[in-house]
Amino acid sequence: MYEFIILGGSKLDTLIFMGQAFSITLPILLSGLFFIASLKLDWLKALDKPIDFGFKFGKADLFGPNKNWRGALIYIIGGTLVTYLLHLMQPNQNWIAPVFGNNPLILGLAFCATYVLGELVNSFVKRRIGIAPGSEGNFFQKFMDNTDGALATGIVFVFMYQVPIALLLMSLAISLVIHASTDSLMRRLRLKSK
Repeated sequence: MYEFIILGGSKLDTLIFMGQAFSITLPILLSGLFFIASLKLDWLKALDKPIDFGFKFGKADLFGPNKNWRGALIYIIGGTLVTYLLHLMQPNQNWIAPVFGNNPLILGLAFCATYVLGELVNSFVKRRIGIAPGSEGNFFQKFMDNTDGALATGIVFVFMYQVPIALLLMSLAISLVIHASTDSLMRRLRLKSK
C-alpha cells in the first residue's frame, strides 16, 4: 500500500512521498483557510457559541471562548468534504496518500473530529495552568499549540489505518510550516493578536 523509499530512492519517489505527506494535511489546511475566510467575512457568525457553553472547571472556562462551534463544524464538515474529494482523486493520483482510498466518511469524520479534539484537550490544559485564551505560554506550550491537532490525528492514522510513521512525521513537519503561515496570515488580517 505504501511503497516509497526515502533514502536512496529516486527523485520521483521522494516527490511522491512529499506529495503524500502534503495530501494528509489538506483536509485541515483547506478547512482552516475557509475558517479564516469565515472570520474575516463574518460567515456563519451565528455559530460563534463556545463549545463549552460557558461552563467552568474550577474558576476557569472549560476551553475558553475561542473554541466555538463555527470552528469545530468547519473543520469537521469541511475536512470531511476535502477527504471525500481526495478519495475520489486517489486511485489516479499517486501523490495522494493511499489512506484516502478508505471510506471517506469514516476517515474524514475520524480524522477531523480527532483534530478538533486535540485542539480542545490543549485548550483545556492551558486553562488549567492559567494560560489565557489566545496566549501561547512557554516553548513547550507553543509547540503544543502548533501540533495538538496534528498529534491527535496521528493516533487515528497509525492505529486505525496503519499509515507509516515516516510519512506522518513528514506530514507533521509540513503542518508546522502551514500552522505558522496561517497564524501569520491571521495576524495580518487582524484576526489574531500576537
